[in-house]
Amino acid sequence: MSDTKPFLEVAENSPGNSFRFIRHGIPYPFVNWHFHPEFEIHQIIRTSGKLFIGDSVHSFRPGSLFLIGPYTPHNFVSNAPIDTVIPERDLVIQFKKEWIEASATLLAEFQNFRPLFEDAIFGVEYNGTTLQNVYKLMNKIDSVDVVERLVCFIRILDAMLKCPQKNILGTSSYFLDTRTTSLRKFHNVVDYIHGHIDEDIPMEIAARLVNMSYKTFSRWFLECTGIGFRKYVIKIRIRKSCEYLFSTQRSIQEICFMVGFNNVSNYNRLFKEIVGMTPSEFKKKSIEAKSYNFLREGLDED
Repeated sequence: MSDTKPFLEVAENSPGNSFRFIRHGIPYPFVNWHFHPEFEIHQIIRTSGKLFIGDSVHSFRPGSLFLIGPYTPHNFVSNAPIDTVIPERDLVIQFKKEWIEASATLLAEFQNFRPLFEDAIFGVEYNGTTLQNVYKLMNKIDSVDVVERLVCFIRILDAMLKCPQKNILGTSSYFLDTRTTSLRKFHNVVDYIHGHIDEDIPMEIAARLVNMSYKTFSRWFLECTGIGFRKYVIKIRIRKSCEYLFSTQRSIQEICFMVGFNNVSNYNRLFKEIVGMTPSEFKKKSIEAKSYNFLREGLDED
């Protein structure tokens, strides 16, 4: 897998928050060999499988906990049938390196976390009682007020820092050319896509946002992501529709138009092409999955 060019994933902005928390399910249009500018704390809740990270491969199971550094390519591949729907496979926290560095400048206590982030360049797996301790904090982080949310985050970092049972995953650093200016431009384009998801998004407008010609933008976008602009927009729309299908009672037709498609038949075709099943099959499996107690192997709270 590491011979394939990794896909650049850009997270949606989370205004008013220092970090982004996600309850991540499968299938998911952007589950692939990818990297992103953020640090990522990733805890598996359900399923076992393989983690491909940098230049190495490792197993995961329910409870497995990882810290992955910025620009480190990775992919979690579950041992599950291709049409399995699991609304909540992972708990994920993403946060920016710049925020951590600024926090360490203002708050001397944050400097204690430097070894934690230095290890993350290679990827780190944590074991022992840290798994349960972190799970209890992760699992409530989206149900508490903003102050307690930040306290939970700091406690998670502290638990990982003090963990006596941890493994460095990579044998050598797997850095990519970060191209800071290029990535800043890319963020502007992705922010525009998310902000206009229910509208037509011509590539000409996206090109003008970053002061490029149509042809130059097309080549640059393909280099950044590994796929063309139109296909990227479609994947963003399908991903958003998956979230609506998981979490709302809206009809498939309503969701189709909410995410920018103007033809239900075309939406159904593209959804099946990307996700591997139709929206109605996905919604049905989501409802079934929510009522099924997927094995969590000791992660349930007392």
